Amino acid sequence: MEKEEATRVCSQCHKEVAEANFDLHETHCSRFLCVCPDCDETVPRDQLNQHKEDQHTVVRCSKCNKKMERRFLMDHESDECVERLQTCQFCMLELPWKELDEHCLACGSRTELCGDCRRYVKLMDKQQHGLNCSAAQDDLTPPQPASSATNKKQTVGCSRCMATFPADVIDEHELKCNAASRWDHEEAQAEEDEKEDNFFRQVTNSQLSNAKAISLSNRPYSSHRGNRGDPNELSTCPHCHLALPVITLRWHQVKCQRYIHLNEQQVNSSEGI
Repeated sequence: MEKEEATRVCSQCHKEVAEANFDLHETHCSRFLCVCPDCDETVPRDQLNQHKEDQHTVVRCSKCNKKMERRFLMDHESDECVERLQTCQFCMLELPWKELDEHCLACGSRTELCGDCRRYVKLMDKQQHGLNCSAAQDDLTPPQPASSATNKKQTVGCSRCMATFPADVIDEHELKCNAASRWDHEEAQAEEDEKEDNFFRQVTNSQLSNAKAISLSNRPYSSHRGNRGDPNELSTCPHCHLALPVITLRWHQVKCQRYIHLNEQQVNSSEGI
């Protein structure tokens, strides 16, 4: 095995040179080469001024106007300049690097319809959704026996009656459940109004009997009916045709109109269902 030849590093070009040729090489380097005092790079002696002009002249970036030596300009424009143009990964729009993060946050929050599960997914989550999309996985999964598919069928709870139903029929159930709940509420309201009205009729009939008794005892049958100032004078309700004292009739008519209005609403709701 041959012994490795000894080498030395030239102080001019910083290269390793065989020790046998070192003196000759060093003399040549000292005569024709020199080290740039700004960057320690070895350049031909007669090209030193040109080297300084090409590499060390101070220039400005055309985008951000920052000062630097010419040798750094190319790296600055491609990797460091805040005004360098970058492409948005979602809309492919080019915009300055300093605005890219804010733009991508807003642009990536836009939604797009998934062609497999028919759900809207954020653009920033689209790649991850593609890996977890249940509909896409079902397409890639071999068909399973019917009994197994039935057992794994997803169920969803109704927000009104809290019962669980298969996901493919929950929408239809909720429509019926909402209509039934509304009908039950209207029926309960109608029953409550009817009870209140029956109570009102009983009170009114009692008042009517008392009024008749007072009228017969305090005045003759042939008294003038044209006297509107008499509190015991009777008049008929235009809605239910019930004879009541004039004083009672005023608030009875308001109650009677409310009762008729509620009945009309209940009929309209029944026809709509």
